Amino acid sequence: MKKLISLLSALVLCAASLTVTAFCTDPAVFPAMATNNTIVVSNSADEPDAHVVSPAVYKIDGANYFKLRDVAMLLNGSERQFAVAYDDAEKNVSITSGKPYEAVGGELTGTAAEHESAILTNNSVTIDGEIAAMTVYKIGGANYFRLRDLGRALDFHVGYDDETKTVFLSGARGYEEEDGSGKLPFEAQIIRTDGYHDGVISPKVTLINSAEELNRYYEENRALYDFSHKETVYADTTIGFADAIEMYDDAWFRDHQLILVLLEEGSGSVRHEVTGVRGGEMPEVTVTRLVPEVGTDDMAEWHILIGVDRLFEPGTEIHATVEERAV
Repeated sequence: MKKLISLLSALVLCAASLTVTAFCTDPAVFPAMATNNTIVVSNSADEPDAHVVSPAVYKIDGANYFKLRDVAMLLNGSERQFAVAYDDAEKNVSITSGKPYEAVGGELTGTAAEHESAILTNNSVTIDGEIAAMTVYKIGGANYFRLRDLGRALDFHVGYDDETKTVFLSGARGYEEEDGSGKLPFEAQIIRTDGYHDGVISPKVTLINSAEELNRYYEENRALYDFSHKETVYADTTIGFADAIEMYDDAWFRDHQLILVLLEEGSGSVRHEVTGVRGGEMPEVTVTRLVPEVGTDDMAEWHILIGVDRLFEPGTEIHATVEERAV
């Protein structure tokens, strides 16, 4: 069963560690960074009014989060405009679709800080009187919503061009789910590196861009994990980490990148399969845990090496989503 992070499960993100791109010490506080995307809005079907805007937008766990009132202002007057109200006594954010937005001042002003702390909001959210299940963060006192969540709920267009790193909004078109074109070809190696370490965030994702970076990772972590060469590979073991990385030389990295996923398991009987890699606005690796009916109680750590074509900018945050299948 796919383990998705919802508004409630996000409260224990660091403990569950099902999707991790950054280290956090308080499970209710998340790192937010100013987005480097260009934001373009158009409210005409043929886009003659398309223009760049500069609202304060943050990346949280790889997704773009906008102030609700900024989005309402950007779409005001379009076919998909919406009104926003706040009930302080009830701590409720109310959205009414189809109604014009009334500005309260401060919309589309300010600049996102390079680094901020995002805290899960204690406000409820309703759309046309119905409770809406959305993950919403407070940053600097303002509510920030994931843009695609709003687009889906209010049926306005959200698009993303990975080549130009541009986010598109339009009140003249309805919402369309991503068509799957972000799926990437990949090759994976899964190596058991044993051991157990307190404080390990699992899964942990590292994007490796060069042979030099890979060698640095090896040297910095060889005392923590079993990275040794394996002379013999038995049915229940894997090749050594040192053997697995031999293919990733300078020539290979000219056209490829390596996504390294560290997983920690409570049982050494659990095996893994990489079932998908996506690019686009929210790069993601999907790993399926193959769980036997009866397993051992020994701890195990695994390094999953996923080779992809060179696509990602250095420093790109990549999610690791973990699914589970009984075997």
